[in-house]
Amino acid sequence: MIHQTPDKAHPGRRQLLGIITLFLLPPVLAWIAWYYLDTHGVSTTSNAGTLIQPVRPLTTGGLHNSQTGEPQDFSELHGRWVYVIYAGTACAETCREQLYVTRQIRIGVNKDMARVRRLLVTSQPLAPELSAELAQQHPDLMIVQPDRSAHQPDWQQPFEDVRFDTSGEYYFLVDPIGNLMMYYDLTIPSKGVRRDLQKVLKISQIG
Repeated sequence: MIHQTPDKAHPGRRQLLGIITLFLLPPVLAWIAWYYLDTHGVSTTSNAGTLIQPVRPLTTGGLHNSQTGEPQDFSELHGRWVYVIYAGTACAETCREQLYVTRQIRIGVNKDMARVRRLLVTSQPLAPELSAELAQQHPDLMIVQPDRSAHQPDWQQPFEDVRFDTSGEYYFLVDPIGNLMMYYDLTIPSKGVRRDLQKVLKISQIG
């Protein structure tokens, strides 16, 4: 009698395990990252910003480049700590102040500046004059807008909560594996925000 090997006898089993692993990997990685950060001093009581718990993985599906209208390539943000700022329709005073604060904080981490990026989310395309102004003042800034017609998971949903929202009052820190990690507002001194970032940059092995 010929006995089939387990792999040949159950060809679908490996495929099923592969699919299950694909879905489980992001939350498992997120848990590992949170556990590591928590045991190294990043907790709900030791930061200037507020930790967002439980973990909220993000999806970039349905986000388009604000200038071209094409789906945004996020490869340059992979493995980076990313500040997310909501601009509304015109990036008014609060938005501009958040851009200034996060730009200065990014510059302030010196040699680690390349590990930090910024993402501006608009509700509609910005006026050409404003786009040109932001490009000059914030050359590292990636500007995107949600495609409301896209049949994909809603990027904005993880940013909506009883404690925070996408009104523009808050800005957010996303970890290198794409988890919404912390939120701030402009009442928090920039020195504390920078200290939070320096802490995670120092202890993080994932970005």
